Parts: sequence; structure tokens; C-alpha cells
Amino acid sequence: MMGSQSRYFMPNADMTLGNRYELLECLGDGSYGWVWRATNLQDDKVVAVKIPKQMGRSDAELAEGSALVGRPSHPNVIEIYWMGRVPPQREWYVLEMEYFASSTLARLLDVGEQGLVLRYDKVLDYFSQVLEGVKHLHRFGIAHRDIKPQNILVSGERLKLTDFGSSFMPEDLYTRTRENGGTVLYSAPEVVGVSTKLKDEGAYFRADIYSLGVLLYHLVTSRLPHDTLSQVARHQPFPKPSELNNTVSPQLENLIMKCLAASPENRWDSVEELAQTFRTVRQTQKAFGELHRLTPYAKADIDWSADAIKSLETEDYRRVGQIARQEYERSKDKHAFLMMVKALIKEGRYFDCIDFFKGHPEILKQADFLGRELRRQSLTVYLKARHISEAAQVLKICLKEDPDAPDLLLKKASILGLQARYKEASEILLGLNRQYPNRPAILKRLSLVFEQLRDEGKAAAFRRAFEKYG
Repeated sequence: MMGSQSRYFMPNADMTLGNRYELLECLGDGSYGWVWRATNLQDDKVVAVKIPKQMGRSDAELAEGSALVGRPSHPNVIEIYWMGRVPPQREWYVLEMEYFASSTLARLLDVGEQGLVLRYDKVLDYFSQVLEGVKHLHRFGIAHRDIKPQNILVSGERLKLTDFGSSFMPEDLYTRTRENGGTVLYSAPEVVGVSTKLKDEGAYFRADIYSLGVLLYHLVTSRLPHDTLSQVARHQPFPKPSELNNTVSPQLENLIMKCLAASPENRWDSVEELAQTFRTVRQTQKAFGELHRLTPYAKADIDWSADAIKSLETEDYRRVGQIARQEYERSKDKHAFLMMVKALIKEGRYFDCIDFFKGHPEILKQADFLGRELRRQSLTVYLKARHISEAAQVLKICLKEDPDAPDLLLKKASILGLQARYKEASEILLGLNRQYPNRPAILKRLSLVFEQLRDEGKAAAFRRAFEKYG
């Protein structure tokens, strides 16, 4: 259980965390946590530690990039050394990472000439390093899912990818999303605003390729293809790179536009294939011309989704819901309906959600990925509101679409438990535990189910496992 120390935790210089770290300097303070330069007291090594702000979450929820721990290091990926609760108290959760004295690519792009001179040799070298970092992740089956300048560190001529809070591996039960404008504008249309785990796990790797295309487009044009979530979701037409910068070669433009294809099947098949083609394109671009000095793009199209994203970043979910509802009533934009539902869920207004679902039954029947996402959200809402029969009906539809989805099977076990069908629930949970061992969400439910089955031995065993891994 989280103690009072971690509940009211606020890091400061010279503070020690347990017997493991001394904090030296705050490097960043974001909505998800702090990053500090610190000394590891066990070996006196200077490291970076990321300290989440929501310490009450389970270790599994706080972990970021755990699949990288113990993997071979790569020069273009920040190395993760360790993560867990700091001994001896084991209250504070930290991620210990390589310390890389640097600035973000986003900051260098913002300050223009003072921070970064955008010649093609530098632009293409930077992009090449990002490609190599993403290749390294994909080689181990890890999709980054949040490639953008804010997550690229630069020191001299070296770049490193960081921030694995949205990364995904096929064995993950759930996906994690980041609710901020920068992430949205670098996202692929098929995943923007979607938190449901996609049926095609390869889709996340193709979404990374789209984000790489946005990054390269930004580097050679000083602007993004789209300015708002709504434009990204619709894949609104945007200027080709050569229309904004006539020194972009046809080969480089074709490479970027293939990354940015609306349909994932029309993008590069893999980052490996993209990198191989890029090596040739890089040489032809050098012969084609130098990069013009570009003025940063200041005029952005603002629509309802831009206003909503600003409110999301300040966690003003009431305002988000109002903006999205007005837009849906005006245009019937399904992304607006989805954002309205998510805002209501954040506020715990489940019965308002149910009223909207009942008032717009057609939206839950959509066959596209947005309809699928809305069905999953409605399932969550019905469970939260304890509308079990409605939840069971929606779950039946969801399981037809994705019969092996672990998060759906977990919800099915929960519904069976609420219906006092404990034996059936235990069979599903035991199967999940074999496939995904030691996951706290599964262990907790197993403990509860075996309590109801009066099997105290198994209940106690799963309770101990939950306390260990939760």
C-alpha cells in the first residue's frame, strides 16, 4: 500500500530516495512525472531518474520500456538500467536511465538559427540516427508510438530516442495513450485518439513509420502536415514538401509521402525497408541542393479539436466535453463524439455517457475502427455504472470482432463474477494467467474469484502474488 511519504511526495535537490539515489538537479517537470539528474549511491554513477507523479498506480502501470531493461544498448536509444520501488521503503517508484546531457530536438527547432542550422547533411544525418533507434526498438518487437521532436535528445552530433511511456509490445494487455497536442499531430490517422488495442499488432509499427514521415516533413518544411487532431483523423490533404521547399528532391518527397500514406498498407512495409531506401535517397538529395533557410510556420489552422486538446492538457475535462459535444451536434464528427465520451468518463459521469449512447445508437454500430473504439468505451461505461446486462451485450459484439483480446476476456471474467458464475470466471482468468503470468489485474481477480469459490489456498496464493507484483 502507498504510504503517506509517497502520497505527498515532492522531489527536491539533495534529497535521497531510499538507499539508492541522491537527487542533484531537476531536468524536467511534466504532467506525467519529473526527470532528475541523480547519483546512484551503489556505484556513484550519474544517472537520470524519472519519478512518476501518480505513485498510487500499480508497478505495471508505471513501468515504461521495461522490455528494454537488460537488452543490448544502442547509441541512438536512451538506455534503461532499472525500474521499480526504491528500497528499503519500496514506496517511491523510479525509472533509472542513462544520463545524456542534451537538449530536445523540439527546443532546437523552436530557437531556429541559434540552436540548429538546418542543412541537408545535418537534417538527413539526424533523421538517419532516429531511424536507427527505431529499427533497434522494432527488432525487439517494441513500437515506440510517440516519435516526435520532444522525445528526441540532441547533444552535438548525437541523437537519442527517449520516453517509452506509450511504447507497445504484442504481449501487452492494454495500450497507453498520451493526451497532448504534440503526440496527436505526429500520430497516424488510424490510431489518433484510440486507446483500444488494435487487432493487427503490426499496425503499431506502421504507425511509427507514419510518425517518422511527419518528423522528416517537419525537418524539411518547418511545418507539420496537419495542425489539429481533426485534420489528422480525416487525413486532410496537405502540401507536398516540394510545394513548401523547392529544394526537396523528388526521391526524398516520394519517401516522405509513402510514410504519410493514409492507408497503413500503402506505407513502407518496415522501418528496415524505409532505412534501406533512405540510404540511397540521402545521396541523391545531397546532389540535388542545399536546404533553403525556412521561416518557421506560424499560422496554424485552429478548429474545435485544437481547443479541446488545449483543455485536455490542463485536465479541464468539463470544457473538453462541452467543445466536443457542440462539434458533434454541429457536424456529426465521430471523433468529436469519442472525445466527448472520454471526457465524461474522466469526470466519472457514466450515466451521462449512457444517455448519449442511448440517444445515438447508430454510432455504436459503425464498422470502422472508431466504432470499435466506441464499443469498447461503452463497455467500460456500462461496467462502471453496473449495468451488467448491457455490458454483457456489448461484450458479446466486441468478442465477435476480437475473440482473443486479453482485455476483453478480463472484462468477461469480471462480468461472470458479477453474475456469480465464479467457476467460469476462474477458467478464463487461469487461462489468461498462463498466457500473461504475474499481471496484477489478473492476479487480483483470481484472488477474489477463489475467495468466492471457498478455495482459500488458491485465494491466498494469488493474493501473495498480487502483493508481490502489484
